[in-house]
Amino acid sequence: MSLSLHLLFLVLGVILPAFLFFNARKSGKGKPIYWSPRLKVRMYYGNGVLLLGLSVVVLIFWYFNGRPLTDLGLGWGRTPYEPVAILVIFAFLFLYAVDLFAEIGSRARQQDTREKFRELGFLPSNGMQYLHFLFLCACAGIGEEIVYRGFMITYLQEVLEQHSWGIAATLMIPAVSFGLAHIYQGGHAVAKIVAMALLFGFFFYRTGSLWPLILLHTAIDAVGGLLSWYLEGQEE
Repeated sequence: MSLSLHLLFLVLGVILPAFLFFNARKSGKGKPIYWSPRLKVRMYYGNGVLLLGLSVVVLIFWYFNGRPLTDLGLGWGRTPYEPVAILVIFAFLFLYAVDLFAEIGSRARQQDTREKFRELGFLPSNGMQYLHFLFLCACAGIGEEIVYRGFMITYLQEVLEQHSWGIAATLMIPAVSFGLAHIYQGGHAVAKIVAMALLFGFFFYRTGSLWPLILLHTAIDAVGGLLSWYLEGQEE
């Protein structure tokens, strides 16, 4: 593993999440942001381009180190996929459905979820905003999977001995890094995000493919935006 890839992992896996974590804590003590419709749309495209940009940086570094992009999961991997990997995806879908019901299963839960979304502020509240939000969903699905699963897990697989503790660290470090990057959503959300990242990481570890994860990640974010739009519509 080259020095450039070591430095890239340090920046994306340690420095960036630490910066986002401390910045979120600092912002939480200040005046809340007023998310006007225009500001929301600007954030969707700005953050989307940033996430894609980070993944492009990874691809460029990887390419100029003479590494095939399939090593990052940009292929169908080791097919047919192991039953345990497929089972993990179905387990995730089941847990996601349970969590979704916990958020909207009753009027009281819907109100709690609506208030939580409003605290975040940037989620779409109508159809036009949602269409713009889908760009961010696609960029997050592609960018975050390449960075946090494709690059970080592959990097740690090669740097750490793949015995019990090495495998655990290979899956846990990117998951925690991914969770800290979403600290602005609150501690409870971060715990769920880390759990999701562990399951996604396990799938990638066993299959070597990101494509199913990119599609699933994009769909999850899109459902979250759709839920926000739906709940805001219930208030009208």
